[in-house]
Amino acid sequence: MRQKNLLPVSLLLFFLLLITTACGQPRPAGMSDEQVQAVTASLLNALEEKNYTAFKEYLSDEMIAALPEDQFLALSEDIRNASGRFLTTGEMRLSNRNEYAIYRMMCDYEKEKVVVTIVFKINGTKVEGLFFDSVNLRQTQK
Repeated sequence: MRQKNLLPVSLLLFFLLLITTACGQPRPAGMSDEQVQAVTASLLNALEEKNYTAFKEYLSDEMIAALPEDQFLALSEDIRNASGRFLTTGEMRLSNRNEYAIYRMMCDYEKEKVVVTIVFKINGTKVEGLFFDSVNLRQTQK
């Protein structure tokens, strides 16, 4: 009698373990949240100052190849014209997609708030992606 009840209980425990494992905390980059915010602020300040040398220090080789200096300067101008000068980083949220740690933070600029998304490989320390979203930036793309 006990053996018949053991199988359904074991299956139930297995599925509960599987569900709780799948719903765990997102896995971070290879740095603390404070370091991620500091890197983000450094990138945004370098973008503000049009300092490509300081900016690319944090980027992966793929990002450097994807964003050469002329495109970096154009991005700097577009953000400045649409959103104003960078002021501060804000609250950060972490999620994962495939092997990436994706951080989204609301940043203050002179004219508006901008959602900055910065992407690292899980346990990585180099920026693999950097995205900007705001009302004014979306209007300039139309």
